[in-house]
Amino acid sequence: MYQLPSLPTRVLLGVNLASLGALLRSGPRRFGRACTRSWQTARDTPSDALARIPEISVGEIVGARRPVIRMPVTQYEDGMLPNHELLALLSILVAESPKEVLEIGTYMGHTTRQMAENLTNGVVHTVDLPEDFASGSDPNQELPKDDFHLIQNRTVGREYKDSPCASRVRQHFGDSASWDFSQAGQSTFFFIDGSHTYEYCKSDSEKCFALCNGRGVFLWHDCDDGHPGVMQFVNEWRAMGRDLRRITGTAIAYWKSA
Repeated sequence: MYQLPSLPTRVLLGVNLASLGALLRSGPRRFGRACTRSWQTARDTPSDALARIPEISVGEIVGARRPVIRMPVTQYEDGMLPNHELLALLSILVAESPKEVLEIGTYMGHTTRQMAENLTNGVVHTVDLPEDFASGSDPNQELPKDDFHLIQNRTVGREYKDSPCASRVRQHFGDSASWDFSQAGQSTFFFIDGSHTYEYCKSDSEKCFALCNGRGVFLWHDCDDGHPGVMQFVNEWRAMGRDLRRITGTAIAYWKSA
């Protein structure tokens, strides 16, 4: 029978950067709690990790605001955002009405186009790997990537390039592990949908956080059982006191910083 480790052991096993940050910010008591939460997150199964993320509805997010959006209902293509998730994303985008947006993971540009068409007074920055990227010659191998089948079959920005909204899109190419995030201007709305490994999700999110000086709206796609790295990251930020939630009926995690 499994025996729960003692509290000192759980604290020791849970020491990481997140828990050390809690120690510096709030002292030993908060540090101990953060360590035990980090330990719990590390031992979770995917289903456990997902269950630990509370939900929030789109209605709760937009509140009294009444965003009006336009979007096509299209047949699903592998790698694109499903219609019901696009509806959630666009509703929050229009309600927030940011001047600049950063999307990590352009792919074919389905979501890029819909954000640009609904944000008529804003600019959408979107970044994807260089079009000639080849996994065998990847110069940034310090962070593990995934979704190579999508990378190999993409035509970056195909969906928006010939549309009128293309003038509001700024296409960037580069690996987000080394790309200069200052090229995204003063973005305050972030849709993080690049490589879904824990390492990339953490790196992308921390750089977005730094870009907006900790004041922005963040959405992460593929927060589900099939992408344990995303869930690990989401629970790690939750352990730091950030109230990340999963949008009801979707695989999108959401957080608006204070």
